[in-house]
Amino acid sequence: MKRWFDLADPKPWSKRPKKKITPADYMVDGWDSAPPGVHPYQRGSLHNKVGMWIMWTYYILFTCMVIRLIWILNR
Repeated sequence: MKRWFDLADPKPWSKRPKKKITPADYMVDGWDSAPPGVHPYQRGSLHNKVGMWIMWTYYILFTCMVIRLIWILNR
């Protein structure tokens, strides 16, 4: 049976600080370097904001079209 508590510890129920995981622990070296000519992703950049506006506009427009289709077919 798995031991959930270390009984040698005076307070086994207290939370222990978690080890901070860095990208070096699970990614290969060079994962964040892109080949020349590729646009590097930056959160919050104008490129990202325009792309998100286009994506959400498409989602809302598509949802409205499906609702309208259901509305017209049920008349």
